[in-house]
Amino acid sequence: MSFTSTKKGQFAYFDTQLGHPDWSGRTVLDFGGNVGVLLEEAAGRIQPSLYWCVDVARDAIEEGRRRRPEAHWVRYDRYNPQFNPAGIPGLALPDLGTRFDYVLAYSVFTHTPDDETVELVRALRSMLTDDGLLAFTFIAPGWAPRGEGQKSNVRWRLSSRSLGNTAEPPPVPAHLEPVVERAGKAPRCTVVDDTLLLDEHVPNGPCGRYDVLWSPDHTRSLFPAAEVRPPAAPERQHCCLLGPAD
Repeated sequence: MSFTSTKKGQFAYFDTQLGHPDWSGRTVLDFGGNVGVLLEEAAGRIQPSLYWCVDVARDAIEEGRRRRPEAHWVRYDRYNPQFNPAGIPGLALPDLGTRFDYVLAYSVFTHTPDDETVELVRALRSMLTDDGLLAFTFIAPGWAPRGEGQKSNVRWRLSSRSLGNTAEPPPVPAHLEPVVERAGKAPRCTVVDDTLLLDEHVPNGPCGRYDVLWSPDHTRSLFPAAEVRPPAAPERQHCCLLGPAD
């Protein structure tokens, strides 16, 4: 299965969330970085030889290696119901042979069950340097950009793909309105294919989509030491910051 992403804006997002740091000489792990758009958009601010990309998508890793062979590209064949349904459940993170000043994960744990996220975050924090930072995104169900008529995140996720992925997405069907309203106020909810669920639901097999949405409070309950920052425009995703594991 091929999941080569065309999403852009990751570098600008993390650069803002991290306070515009000096990236020079910093080791960076782009966890779930696909073809390495973050490295491309850094425009030389991240040194390719100090950049690692780990992803479950074989085609993306091969394409990234073709584009920037001086960087480090690692296939991580772990099971995910949406992006790698033929992968190995619970596969441990590979030993990358170095520690990282920054571990960045954009829209990775938005497709991962809570228990696996906690496990992976613990492992990623163990890869940080003594003053390193892990930054990852999450989608808050009830959050909406400022401005009249802006959709909440749960409405955005429902309309963006499952209802057609058109230039002007259709409204949420009337029969879903009560559950959508509850989901916007819930600590977490899950979208599996076209179904919105108010609790955690892990598909038993492959699915077309698997979106996990967390409130900031739910994120803090999973990671009490975290600093949670609001979305950096124009993105809709919050940012969770954590230092090295204790």
